Amino acid sequence: MLGATEPAETVTRATVPPSVEPEGGNAAIITRRDMLAGVGAGLGVAALSALAFARRDSRLGPGYQFGEVGAPVPGSEVPCTAGTLTSSEPEGPFYTPSAPKRRDIRDPGVSVGVLVLTGRVLDTRCRPLARAVLDFWQTDHNGVYDNQGYRYRGHQYTDVDGRFRLVTVLPQAYTAISIFRTPHIHVKVQGADTPLLTTQLYLPDAEETNARDLGYQPSLAIRYTERDNSSRGATFDFVLARG
Repeated sequence: MLGATEPAETVTRATVPPSVEPEGGNAAIITRRDMLAGVGAGLGVAALSALAFARRDSRLGPGYQFGEVGAPVPGSEVPCTAGTLTSSEPEGPFYTPSAPKRRDIRDPGVSVGVLVLTGRVLDTRCRPLARAVLDFWQTDHNGVYDNQGYRYRGHQYTDVDGRFRLVTVLPQAYTAISIFRTPHIHVKVQGADTPLLTTQLYLPDAEETNARDLGYQPSLAIRYTERDNSSRGATFDFVLARG
């Protein structure tokens, strides 16, 4: 049932190795949070916008080690479009590394406006990628990011069938640094032998705000499968190229 509490799970921080390099089956998501401090007051909106949406340096920083398989996720099969890679999108300025390992990233007690997103991580031949890591982050129900903690942030691993399950709230539109954004969910996805994909997912029923957001890509819209009052069930499959 939508809005139901997820089974209790242990919340852990990602392991931070002293040095992480992708190698065979021991790959890792590697990211670095650039400092936005030090930007002078004389910089214009265009310069700030360029900083905000520039990609991060992915060579150094904390990473998630592969090796564990996520708990089984029930779900029905949906057709796979072989060969169609999931498009990338900018990381944006609000990524925080080392988010907790959890599938339910809601605030405690939230049961309204819930989004339950399920899907698979596949390769271009529709083969499931077990142990792939997905690192999600988004705004809360007020359109605000938590940049001091880990609210509405979390990573998880796919099960043996490449499935994942995210329980969150419907993200909201916002304006930051004079840039309007339609509701979206950020995610980094990587299999043990694939490149890192950084992208964003969109809501299919946010037509008005999607049309105003220059970054919106229709191919990245999730597909609703269930509606329960203000809550939604949805699905999305990520397709990655094996290295």
